[in-house]
Amino acid sequence: MFIIKSYSSFLLFHLLSTVQLCSAVPPLDPNSTLPSCSCYRATEGDAALFLNHQFFDFRALANESFASNLTTPAPITDDQDRGIELITSPFFGTGLFGDFFAPASWSKNASEDSPTTMVNSQQNIYLTRDSTNSPVHLTLRTNRLSTFQSTSDLETLETGYLHASIRIRARIAGSPGACAGMFTYFSDDQESDIEILTRDEHSVMRATNQPGVDPQGKVIPEASTQVTISASDSADDGSWTDWNEYRLDWLPEQSEWFVNGASKLNKTYGVPIQPSNFQVKMWSDGSNWTGNMSIGGLATLDIEWIDMVYNTSHDVPGTACKTVCRVDDIQNKPVPQVAGADKGAIRTGMIWSSVLGTFWVAFTFL
Repeated sequence: MFIIKSYSSFLLFHLLSTVQLCSAVPPLDPNSTLPSCSCYRATEGDAALFLNHQFFDFRALANESFASNLTTPAPITDDQDRGIELITSPFFGTGLFGDFFAPASWSKNASEDSPTTMVNSQQNIYLTRDSTNSPVHLTLRTNRLSTFQSTSDLETLETGYLHASIRIRARIAGSPGACAGMFTYFSDDQESDIEILTRDEHSVMRATNQPGVDPQGKVIPEASTQVTISASDSADDGSWTDWNEYRLDWLPEQSEWFVNGASKLNKTYGVPIQPSNFQVKMWSDGSNWTGNMSIGGLATLDIEWIDMVYNTSHDVPGTACKTVCRVDDIQNKPVPQVAGADKGAIRTGMIWSSVLGTFWVAFTFL
């Protein structure tokens, strides 16, 4: 049994051991009292329990020495068509972030359905800020060249996620013809997506479980659904050009999508059953899905933070949840708050997995 616990002034990070209690992520307020969380639920009243919690807050980089002179890397040019550019900061290849995420540099050739060649470049993933005094954020970029689309892809090294509740605070901007994707992935038929298409109206988000087409190439209507982005501070429709909190709950029998805390859609079609990784991408391949970005076009996906609670295929079955914490509707995000503390009672819960490890069921709740 062991605990992995790492602290850094530039990254709030938490890795919970699956076999004993761990402290929560470091608080924004160093004088705060940390709860001792043995498992998590996303929101008060949710049935699903998760053993692991991780929070990456790029805003917390603002006080680092390198943040005083952040510059936006130049967009990829026509002669940079091999995707061999280096990472834009040591931050991406070392330390806690480098142990969890890796920028991809693979390419995909053009085809009949996807007429634009895609080339991922690490130069398209960088840290920046809107102004000298504004928070730092992570940016993923895509831009269209004469013979290819330069794209960006950030993937977890962990490939064994087996159900999760994932939320990202993000905004999207730029030319039509790009797709901002935040999703779990095992294969093209085992994938659950939050997607923003820059060809869509600014109030539209796509919620998708794959496969999206049948073996004959016909669109499966249940696969992808357009939902309306709700504004965080009013009853009006929101816009993906503003900062919004996007959330995907991947559970054993359903997927659920949220925007700014409001549930938008439940879907039972195509719920993934295979252990997966988590990916964030900004891409286009000229297909009917993304649309074709005009040469010279450019689009970006900005991220302030990523918050995840999850189980994995190698978690220990039968782990007792002595103290359940929640990560939403809390007073001091990202510090988890003990669930039910306002009721003055916490009961022991349990997470159980099947013998095959293909699903998790929480059978004792608060």
